Amino acid sequence: MFKVGWFSTGRDKAAIKLLKTVCKAIDTGEVKAKISFCFSNRAPGETEASDHFFDELKRRDIPLVYLSSAGFKVEERKEDIERWRADYDMKVKELICGLEVDLIVLAGYMLIVSPNLCGTYNMINLHPALPGGPTGTWQEVIKELRRVKADETGAMMHLVTSELDRGQPISYFRFPIRGTSFDLIRGKGVQREMPLILLTIKEFAEGNLRIEDGKVFAGGEALKHGYDLTEKIELWLSYHASGIKHRGE
Repeated sequence: MFKVGWFSTGRDKAAIKLLKTVCKAIDTGEVKAKISFCFSNRAPGETEASDHFFDELKRRDIPLVYLSSAGFKVEERKEDIERWRADYDMKVKELICGLEVDLIVLAGYMLIVSPNLCGTYNMINLHPALPGGPTGTWQEVIKELRRVKADETGAMMHLVTSELDRGQPISYFRFPIRGTSFDLIRGKGVQREMPLILLTIKEFAEGNLRIEDGKVFAGGEALKHGYDLTEKIELWLSYHASGIKHRGE
């Protein structure tokens, strides 16, 4: 069974919704994988939102590993953030060492990962832009796209590296945005981001994608620009919108 490690701050309802969506796909057999543990940088009792997320983990018997980043070496964080990240992630490595995992998915994890961690584990993350597109938050991405009058956008899953948002693209979707409003661009992106994460995990679990020595392969060939999941995502949305169970045929 393909084993996924789930990293999440658990800060909002979107984090719970994403977890539920992936778990449902696992329960129905759509995705042949298992979430072997969840790591959070918040501790139980720290916030109401994260506690709701932890309750969902408990309901699904997913082990929780946690280390509050808010209370970790507070003075060091003020003085040297890079050293703080390295020390924090070294402790995270100690906590998850020995847990079985094939792939770690950052799913609403609100910390920048240091080379200490992403250099040890295969980690992937969502970025709300196409490969080679703007970096930054989704707000910054959309503002830049509108500034340059881009014809299209999308989102990608990429390898987590020490260079923020610039790890090798793994998978992506695209859609046209010419003449589209800011809110509509965001809405279309959000609608497709969840199936992008789910279907990317599915491709890894089925062996269609794999990571070796920091490179992504599809079949026997190294990917240069990522795996285009646009068509599969549109089919997924169509099936679920019509109430038909998507089986990935």
